[in-house]
Amino acid sequence: MPEPQRPGRPRDPEVDEAILAAALDLLAHVGYARLTMDQVAAQARVGKASIYLRWPNKVALVADAIQHRAAVVPEIPDTGELRTDMLVFLRTLLRRKSAAEPAVAAVSGEIASNPELRMAWRHGLTGALRASVRVIVERAMKRGELHDGSDVEMLSMLPLTLLQNWRLEHGRGPDDAVVERIVAQFYTPASHSAGNARDLRRTTRKRTPRKDPRARRPIS
Repeated sequence: MPEPQRPGRPRDPEVDEAILAAALDLLAHVGYARLTMDQVAAQARVGKASIYLRWPNKVALVADAIQHRAAVVPEIPDTGELRTDMLVFLRTLLRRKSAAEPAVAAVSGEIASNPELRMAWRHGLTGALRASVRVIVERAMKRGELHDGSDVEMLSMLPLTLLQNWRLEHGRGPDDAVVERIVAQFYTPASHSAGNARDLRRTTRKRTPRKDPRARRPIS
C-alpha cells in the first residue's frame, strides 16, 4: 500500500520560481488591485491549488515575489567565528539593500498605497533577516563564544534594529563603519577584544631608541 502524502508545501523550486515571476510581472502590468490568483496560475502554467499550497493569499504572494526579486537576505556565513560571521552578514546586507532599491522602486506605488501589502513585505523581510542573525548567534553559543545565559532573541534583533534606527536618526543609510561599530560593541568576544587592544597598543606605542653599546660612557 503506497504511503500517503504528507500535507504541506511541495518543495519544487522551479514551480516556486514560475509563480513568483508571474506574480511580479502581472503586478507591473495590471497593478495590485486587478491582479488575481487565476491570472498568476495561468501565466505560471500551474494549478491555482499549487499557489495556495505555498501562499495563503494574494498579499503574501506579492510580498514574497518582491522580496524574491530583490534578493535582500544574504546567505548565512559560517566562518567559525562570531565576529567575522556578523561582519560578513551585515556588510552583505547593506550591499543587497542598495542593489534591491530599483526592484522595490518598480512596485513602490503599490507598497506605499496598500498598508496590508507594505506590512506583509516588511514583516516577511524582517523575519527572514532576524532568523538568519539568530542562526549566527546560536552557533556562537555552541562554540562557547557567548555564555549560556545570553538572550538569543535580543541579540538576533539588535543589529537590524540599530541599522534601521541609524537611517531614521541620521537621514542616511549606514555604512561599513557603522557595521564595524555594532559588531565591535556587541558581537566581539572579550578575548578577541583584548587581543585587538593589545595589537593596537603595540602599533601605537612609541618606541624608545636603544642605546648604542659602542657609545662611550662619560668619564666620572
